[in-house]
Amino acid sequence: MITVFIEYKTVESKRDEHRRLLAEMPARLERLGAKEYRSWEGWDQPGLFVEAFHVATIDQYETIKAWRLADREFCACIAGGAEKLHVWAFQPVELA
Repeated sequence: MITVFIEYKTVESKRDEHRRLLAEMPARLERLGAKEYRSWEGWDQPGLFVEAFHVATIDQYETIKAWRLADREFCACIAGGAEKLHVWAFQPVELA
């Protein structure tokens, strides 16, 4: 299983649009193979968001990453646009 984290800061004037798009995200990602989607906003950094979910394969991760970076409507809500939408994949570490 691969865990994906997405991090970005929103444009304050686009907060309502961002929230509308974020509400649609679980269903949109599920269609691409994501499981257990969650999102958080920074308690002491309003407008800073982190999303997390799991995928089964690196191909699913790469598909989702490309889709998110190309999503112009969503990226228009991010301070700095797609360049500031950070998407990372992590795998479990086997500890001896």
